[in-house]
Amino acid sequence: MGILSGILSLFGCGNKTEKSQGFIQRAKQIEIAQLGGELKLLEQNKTEFDFIGITSNGIDCIYFVQDNSKFQIEFEAMTDQQIPYIDKLKTFATQNGFEIQMTTYGNKPQYDAKEAPVLKIITNSNLEKTAEIGQKIQQNIFKNKAETKYDVVP
Repeated sequence: MGILSGILSLFGCGNKTEKSQGFIQRAKQIEIAQLGGELKLLEQNKTEFDFIGITSNGIDCIYFVQDNSKFQIEFEAMTDQQIPYIDKLKTFATQNGFEIQMTTYGNKPQYDAKEAPVLKIITNSNLEKTAEIGQKIQQNIFKNKAETKYDVVP
């Protein structure tokens, strides 16, 4: 997980494109119904890192972290527009019986704070339940629709 801080700063949700050898690479896009397939790749270690994130607009970015054979969900407030969502996600977690933990990966946010706060929602859930929780977060907290397109990051 120590690598996560550097990776998030390089591939965070605000970075939607990457220039590589003269052309622009775009992030893979999915609809929320396809999240389970992406989590399956993560579970099978077929992703570049031990986590993936999804975002439709750079603000609604949630990360799915594999922790042994279970999943946790994280939200890092890198912009001031993301800060209000920490409390909303805390309320969501509490209402759904999940433990929460505040931490940081030492990333410098785009607002006046030394380090970006990270809310960890300890779901200890399997792939199917994690996909369901992710869908609920996107719909209930960020007000996204089933047809919303998400970039898969990194």
